[in-house]
This record gives sequence, structure tokens and C-alpha cells, in this order.
Amino acid sequence: MKPILRAPSTALVPVAAAAIATLALAACGSAASPGAGSSGGSTVVGGTMPAPAGSGSGGSGGSGGSSQATGASGGVRLVATAAPGSPAKAGIKAEPGVVVEYTLSNTGSTPLAAYDVVPASLGSASLPADVDREHAWVYADGGSVRVSKQGFATAPNVRFAAAPTIGARTLPAGGTLTGRAFVPTPLALAVPGADFTAPNDPLPAAAGSFSFCVQVGPAGSPMRPSAAVQGVLETPVAAPAADTLVCTGSLQLPTS
Repeated sequence: MKPILRAPSTALVPVAAAAIATLALAACGSAASPGAGSSGGSTVVGGTMPAPAGSGSGGSGGSGGSSQATGASGGVRLVATAAPGSPAKAGIKAEPGVVVEYTLSNTGSTPLAAYDVVPASLGSASLPADVDREHAWVYADGGSVRVSKQGFATAPNVRFAAAPTIGARTLPAGGTLTGRAFVPTPLALAVPGADFTAPNDPLPAAAGSFSFCVQVGPAGSPMRPSAAVQGVLETPVAAPAADTLVCTGSLQLPTS
């Protein structure tokens, strides 16, 4: 799905209005209940993600070991463990890398959604059938490195013919989600292309640590079950607000 580029002086034309309205209408009639899923468990909207290995241990491991860090924002707690590893789907990435296994806990009383099924390309109006559920972005923030599952705002003067989507999973009040991310090492800048507003600063040289982030926000319309990816909701992509990106403290970059 290619975007339609506009010059700054061109008036906006609502080319996506019909598509967005259709998406919202479908969401109203077919989206899963915001509270769907298992309270206190890891089963969500008919799908499961593997539980974090070694999530009960704290502190940092030695060379080749794992490290764990936590973070919290807006009633959501994030616990992440980083260790050397390979992608779950053989053949996606041959290079060595780091696996981050994480748990999100909704400690509040409002159902939420984790926007953590991130397509490698955010330009499509629907999730691709072969979406890599472990995909995460890598960028610099304030001199440190972030590995993040999130959306981004469209770039200025870019208008899509249909709203690009991201995958979300419900995080019911009092419930938990588990997930997994993989990034190749050494860490390298990985953000969407020029159609989106994303940080493009070079990563700090020889970065030995990073923080892990997940975008978590309100659950509900406009969301609809993905026709291609079981257990995942499709929703228009958007950049996280200040309180909807939950990040851990520093995780040491493990070595193999």
C-alpha cells in the first residue's frame, strides 16, 4: 500500500474517509470484547504467547547470561528478560541476536490493549498473513537505545489511501500478557521509512545496554479481529502518547 504524498501547500482531501469509516463500522460489529482474555493468565483472544523463561530471577547475568528489568506506566507493569537467542521462526533471521521475553500486567480497572504485533512495514491497510510477531523497532532516545514494540505517526504531508494498521492484543483489567521480541546483534537502527515520523539518530557507538518498551493504550473501537493473524486485533496505527509507552530500565546486552 503506497502512500499519497502531498506538498505542504496542498489542501487535505479526505481520501481515506470511506475506508476508515468502513473499518470503524466493522469494529463496532465484530471486534472482540475489550475484556476478552484470561484474567491473570497468558491466553488472549484465542492465542497464547510463551511465558518468559527465568522471569523470577533478578539482576544481570554474566557473559552469555540474561538480564532483567522492570518498568511501569498508567497502571501497567512491564517485566522483561534479555538473553542470547534465535527467532522462533527458523529462517527469518540467520544472524545472532537477543531474545527479549516480557510480561505485561494490567494493575488497573480498565481494559487495555498492547500494540505489540508490529508489521515490519507499517504501510499496509491490513496485517499480512506472515507478520513476524517478534518484530521490534530499534532507535536512539536521549543517548540510550530502545528496543520497542509500538506505532509511529505518519510523516507530515503524507496521506494514505486507507489507514495503515498495527496488531493489538487485549490486556484485561487485572490480567497479564506474555510476549517475545528478537533483535539481531550488534544492535542497528531499525525504524519505519520516510512515510512515518520516526527517530533516525545514529545509535550510540558500541551500545552495551538498552531499554525495552511496549505501547499500551485503550481497548475498543476501531478494532477488529485480524482475518490473517489468529488471536490478534487490527487497529489504525498511531504514535504512543507519553503515558502509553511502557519502558523498562536498562537491560544489559548479553553476549553469546
